[in-house]
This record gives sequence, C-alpha cells and structure tokens, in this order.
Amino acid sequence: MRKTLRTEVKNDLLIAAGLIVAAAAYKLYLIPNQVVAGGFTGVGQLLNHALGVGVGTVNIVLNVPLFLISLRSMGVRFGVRSLIAMVLLSELIDHIPLPAATDDMLLAAVYGGAISGIGFGLVLRGSATTGGTDMLASLLHRLIPVLRVSYAIFFFDGLVIIASAFTFEPQAAMYGLISTFLCNVMIDLVLEGPNSAHSYFIISDQSDAIAEKIMKEMDRGVTALEAMGMYSHTQKRVLLCVVGRFEAMRLRRIIFEIDPHAFVIANKAKEVLGEGFKPV
Repeated sequence: MRKTLRTEVKNDLLIAAGLIVAAAAYKLYLIPNQVVAGGFTGVGQLLNHALGVGVGTVNIVLNVPLFLISLRSMGVRFGVRSLIAMVLLSELIDHIPLPAATDDMLLAAVYGGAISGIGFGLVLRGSATTGGTDMLASLLHRLIPVLRVSYAIFFFDGLVIIASAFTFEPQAAMYGLISTFLCNVMIDLVLEGPNSAHSYFIISDQSDAIAEKIMKEMDRGVTALEAMGMYSHTQKRVLLCVVGRFEAMRLRRIIFEIDPHAFVIANKAKEVLGEGFKPV
C-alpha cells in the first residue's frame, strides 16, 4: 500500500513538473514567435492568430471528445489522469504570466522544441498523456487498421505545420519542423535516459574463456544461449552480454584478444532495466 502511494505521488509530481515545463516552453518561445510544432496546440496557435481564441481553449475543445471516446480503452485511472493533465496544461498555456524570452525564431524553435519535449516526456514518465494528434491517430487506426499510427500522426502534424506557412509566413513552417524534431528527440531522451546500452551476441569457439574474462574484468553478466551452426551442423554457444556505451570498446578488446576470429553482432538497446542498469 505504501509503495503504491509513493508511486502515485511520484507520478503526480512528474506530471506537475512536466506540465509547468511544457507550458513555459509555449509561453516563452513558441507562441510569441509563431512557431507551430504541430498537434492540437498548434491548431490553437493558428486559431488564436486568426480569431483571437485562447490556445489552451482550442486544445481543450479538440481533446475532450477524444478522451471521452478513448476512456474505456485507455483505462479509467490513466484516462482521468490524462484528461486532468490536458486541461491543466491548456489552462497554464492560457494563463501563466510569462513574457517572451526571445524574438529570434531560430532560438525559439530550438529552445521551445527541446524544453516542451522535456515537459511532455515528464508527463509520459508520470503515466499520463496530454492527448492531441497521437490520440486521434490511435482512434483512426482502430477504425481503419491499415492506417499506421505513425503515418497518421505525421500527416496531421504535417498539415498543421503547412497551415502555419500560410497563416504566418513560410519560414514559420521551417522552424516548426525544427521544433517538432527536437521535441520528439527530447521526449525519447527523457523516457529512455541518456545512458543507452548495447547488447552483444558473441559467437566463438572460446566462449567459456570470453565469458569468464567479461565477468571477472567488467563485472557484467553473460548469458549462454545454445545454438547450432546450420552450415557446419555443430553445436555452439552464443553469448549475450549487455554493457553501457562507455564499456563497448573494452568488451570488444576482451573478445578479440581471446578469439580474433569471433563473430560479434552489436545492437543498440533503447532501454535496459535491472541490476547494473536503470532500476525498474
């Protein structure tokens, strides 16, 4: 019970921090400089310029129907938490009293995209979402299974960014693309962390010696997988080892010092949970 309460409090703090950071990015950089980074908030920026409607108000009007439709599939707890997060973000965007930090569109695109990405990443880490085109794309995918979610998101965000070129000026769309890219990069960085790891599959006749040296010198675990070489029809052991990116060259040195003819496959692991890496 205590652990569950601690987790909920942690999630709430992450969401609160994320909402403040994301709203600040819009107020300090994106909205004052007319940099539209897609999404329903981008639609709000366009309508704000054309009709004077609040950006956050438009975000709420477009999102609420999607939340009501998606509530059952999202789960009540996640859905309600996300709905509250979306409303709070919209209110913060409309009412938080922050002046523009710069009038340089490039700086606004870079800092606005990066900082908003950090904010949205924190919200996602807190087990919530702020809705937008992601949710719309997911709903359309359910109705039209052949329509991939990633394509739908790209299509909707692309339309919003293209519209900004006609509503503001052509350069606005270019800066909007920069901001969207940086936002997504930072979301991934917040969710996965900067310490990405590498997984190695090692095929060698000296697998026992390699595994022993890795465990002794690097203090990393090694897993042996039983396999068969289909050309030679001989049994082999494939070693699986996961190391941090700064340990990769050291691992390679150990492998090829013992067996210069070893066959090694390296993969970048987006996230590694467990002992020696990020805690669950």
